Amino acid sequence: MKEKIYLIITRYLSRRFSSGTEEKVQKWIVRDENKDLKEQASLDYWEELETSVDQNTYAALERVNERIGYVPRKSVRLPLFRKIVRVAAVLVPLLVLAGVYLYYSSGRINMIEVVTAYGEQKHLFLPDSSEVWLNAGTTIRYPEKFAETGRNIYLEGEAYFSVVPNQVQPFIVDTELLWVKVLGTKFNVKAYRGDEKITAALTSGKVEVTAGEENVCILSPNEKLTYNRITAEVAVAEMPANETDAWMNGQLIFSDASLDEILQTLERRFNIKIENNTRISAASLYTIKFLKNESPEEILDILQEVIGLNYQKEGSKIIIRK
Repeated sequence: MKEKIYLIITRYLSRRFSSGTEEKVQKWIVRDENKDLKEQASLDYWEELETSVDQNTYAALERVNERIGYVPRKSVRLPLFRKIVRVAAVLVPLLVLAGVYLYYSSGRINMIEVVTAYGEQKHLFLPDSSEVWLNAGTTIRYPEKFAETGRNIYLEGEAYFSVVPNQVQPFIVDTELLWVKVLGTKFNVKAYRGDEKITAALTSGKVEVTAGEENVCILSPNEKLTYNRITAEVAVAEMPANETDAWMNGQLIFSDASLDEILQTLERRFNIKIENNTRISAASLYTIKFLKNESPEEILDILQEVIGLNYQKEGSKIIIRK
């Protein structure tokens, strides 16, 4: 983990990322997780540079501080800033990030978090009047008021977005390994933390999707991008128009899905616990569609016929065997 963080910080400070990836790295840097490792990686990077400090460097630091609204105080311990002044060439990018971090952590931006439990779905309006439909087991976070430079959303789970067009204020959905940037469109993002596959599917308009570190793809309507978090492979394929938002209409549609993926979806949809005691390989993939009002038992009956498995209820849990 330490080596990976150092590599990302070094590549960012030496400006070796594409513009789309750079924006994603910036947001990753200002998050709280692994903050100490990020700071240490930055300090190590400065130590390796031979650029000396002069009065112009300090003057540049003061100008940047003024622009980001940062006023140094003796009571605030910011070793990162003291090290940054050694390097004028890469001074501005990290100070701007630090300013963003201070701005968010100062409490001047109120973040809203909406969570859906298993078996629950929600529909909500964002500050710009864009609409979002949340599937079961989903968390979404966004500012009470969007910044002038962009409309940033953090998503864990699955959501369908209908975005109000705004050419100067891009709409960005940030997940653990997928980054979707749009101006105005309708699309679906599925990014549950425990799932092997992360997907983005487009209904209308156009979106730019960054998968992993540097896989940038432009999706057209009725296209679906799938990112495999294990193999880091990216695939783009066409999909029927009615499948993008099928879950909102109560349907469950699986295309080349493993049994584990199907069972995880059933757990979230119906708020049930399923224990898979089969030895069916993850390489065995199934394409199947379930109708709106089918119950868990009806769906399992169909899977029993298609896959050849057996199931039984034991208390509050369903046991799958073969």
